[in-house]
Order: sequence, then C-alpha cells, then structure tokens
Amino acid sequence: MKIYGPLHAQMKTDGVEKVADQKYGPAERNVHDVYKPADANGSQPVMIFAHGGGFVRGDKAGAANIGAYFAKHSVVAIVINYRFAPDSQWPSGPEDVANVMTWVRDNAAIHGGDPAKVVLAGNSAGSAHVAAYALYEDYQIENDGLIGVILISPPTANLTDHEIDPQRDALYYGTDKSTHAERSYINKLDGRTVPVMVAVAQYDMPLVQSQTAQLIQALFKRDGHLPVLSTAVGHNHISIVEHIGTGDETLGPDMLEFIKYQSLGMEN
Repeated sequence: MKIYGPLHAQMKTDGVEKVADQKYGPAERNVHDVYKPADANGSQPVMIFAHGGGFVRGDKAGAANIGAYFAKHSVVAIVINYRFAPDSQWPSGPEDVANVMTWVRDNAAIHGGDPAKVVLAGNSAGSAHVAAYALYEDYQIENDGLIGVILISPPTANLTDHEIDPQRDALYYGTDKSTHAERSYINKLDGRTVPVMVAVAQYDMPLVQSQTAQLIQALFKRDGHLPVLSTAVGHNHISIVEHIGTGDETLGPDMLEFIKYQSLGMEN
C-alpha cells in the first residue's frame, strides 16, 4: 500500500463519472459506487467488482482504482460493498451479489451500461462471493445478463482439503465440517456454464495457489479446455489488484480483453 497508495492518488480520472453510494439491498453495507465513461451510450459492458478482505473487512473505496481504470476503458464499473462475517455468514455473499445483479439489470441502462453484458469479478473473498452466485443456481436471478466471471486469487474453492482460518474463513462458512463440501463451489460446476477467467499472483500465498490450481483442473475437466488464465508476474495477493490503473499493465489489459471478448458473444 505504501507503493501503490500514492500512485492511486495520481490516477487521471478525466472522462470518468462517479456516482457514489447507490443502494442495492436492505443491509447497511449493500451500497456500491458506479464508475462510468462520460460518453457511455448504453452499449458498454458492465463489470461488477467485489473487493477482498478475508470475509471480515474491506471497502469499495479501496477499489476506486479499479473502478476508474475500467471506466477509462469503456466499461461501466460497479464497485460494491457487501456484508461481513461473523454477523453475516454463508450464503450472505451470493445473496448480496444477487441483489446487486438485480440493481444492474434494472438500472445499468441509466448509467450507459448494457444489462445484457455483465461480468462479475472479485478478488480473494470477493471472488468467493461472485463464484457462489455464478455457480449456485438457487441464488441467481432471472435475465441477469451474466456473460463471464473473473476470479482473482480465489482462496476457498475447496473448503474440505485444509483447515480453514478460524479468524476469517470459518467466521463466514462456519465450523461444521459436514457443511463444507456443499459450500465449496468447486463442487458446483455442473450448473449453467459461464466463461471463466482465473488470475493468480506469482507470489500469492501457497493456499491460494493450491486452491487456484484445483479450480483450474476442475474447470478443465468440465469444459475440456482451460479457462482463460492470467499470472500477475512479480505481484502478491495484495498488489495483484492494487497495481491496476497505476501504469503497471500486468493484469488490467487481460481483464479488459476478457470482458470485451465476452461482450461480443464469443465462446471462451
């Protein structure tokens, strides 16, 4: 943060309009910020981004660099807050995502976005929430316009192969191990098939690298080909998202390419 904080402050946001603190659900933390190109005309794809924070912390303000970067590149970016553990446990994540998907379906056009071209993205805990929505059909809304999912440094695809952190993951998923297989989204790949991009940092923690490898293997088994992959060379679990928009083009262009490719209606 010492490296990237000052760079965030120097980001040029000309041509970007921010609409702050839009309410998308009943909870206090059900708010999001919209970052949109000033010339958005209703055809731009929409990216919803969920921040990380171990299920217990974080804020949309910390992802302002991501919102501004994508708006600068003709994407309407929705940067969300969501409920935290332990006050809100599973399945509050996919429930919150479902609520913001409803907001986007009903309001994206007002902000120049196309509600039929929605990509869900998240890093760390945020990736778990967006994956759960995309893969657990019980939480999905009708006509959600979802065309792709970007999972950055996913930490909890499979809850059954390791002891989950009692200060973070267990506060959200619970300590009853008999529920962990059902709450592992790696076991829910047999529903609707949405194109997936998976990104991991070269210096991500071993658990995240292991979970990412398992997810990639499972997607390969399902689809017969690898998902779209991106490795953030030289980055770690924090800098993989903090560098976006600072002039470091490690991950941002790959995400943009995925979003724009899917918005053209092409297959993964």
